Amino acid sequence: MEIVIKILVSIIALIHIAFLVVQMFFWDTEFVQKIIVGNFTQEEITAILAHNQGLYNGFLAAGLIWGLFISQFSQVEPSWIVMFFLSCVAIAGIFGSISLQRPTAFLIQSVPAILALLLLRL
Repeated sequence: MEIVIKILVSIIALIHIAFLVVQMFFWDTEFVQKIIVGNFTQEEITAILAHNQGLYNGFLAAGLIWGLFISQFSQVEPSWIVMFFLSCVAIAGIFGSISLQRPTAFLIQSVPAILALLLLRL
């Protein structure tokens, strides 16, 4: 059963890597636009993508909260979990600042996450 679970989790991870590649590097291609965007208007697809982005930000927040409270329920070292999710937040802020060409995401997301990471390592 353990092997089946590992295979299934690996397949799910690969699917999400494919999503990442398509969304980050091939979004503007005619094929992807035809398959994913289809008959949606620009406003509809923007709203859908914003909802999706909000959900992923919620997952980051859930991971950080989980990391803060995990030691109460398990022997897992919470700082590793928190460090992973803080790293995700920092990277998201850096990418957001570059893609938006504004420092706002870096200042709001990355700076606090990097500061927390540094404090965790002290």
